[in-house]
Amino acid sequence: MVKDLVCGMGVEEDDLDTIIKVLNGRKFYFCSVECMLLFSKSPGEYESAAPKNTARDVVCGMEVDADNPPYRAICEGKTFYFCSSSCLIHFDASPKSFMEDSHVRD
Repeated sequence: MVKDLVCGMGVEEDDLDTIIKVLNGRKFYFCSVECMLLFSKSPGEYESAAPKNTARDVVCGMEVDADNPPYRAICEGKTFYFCSSSCLIHFDASPKSFMEDSHVRD
């Protein structure tokens, strides 16, 4: 899951309803044509707000700003990033089940 930069809604990258716009070699994902059009009118306003260093929340799959994550945990020397306290709580209940995820940062 990724974040629509205009409205903040989480959208699935591979969902057929997700609108994709490529700008300067980067893909941007939108929940609707309206959000994509707002972005297209002033991409610099939104593009600068996009996190440059992202990591995937191993619980829900959402992209998280790794430089300023809402929540994180360190387990066995690896850092895990989370979009919400509920994802962190879910991880804390069974960290071993998420240890093999390829989106973990050392």
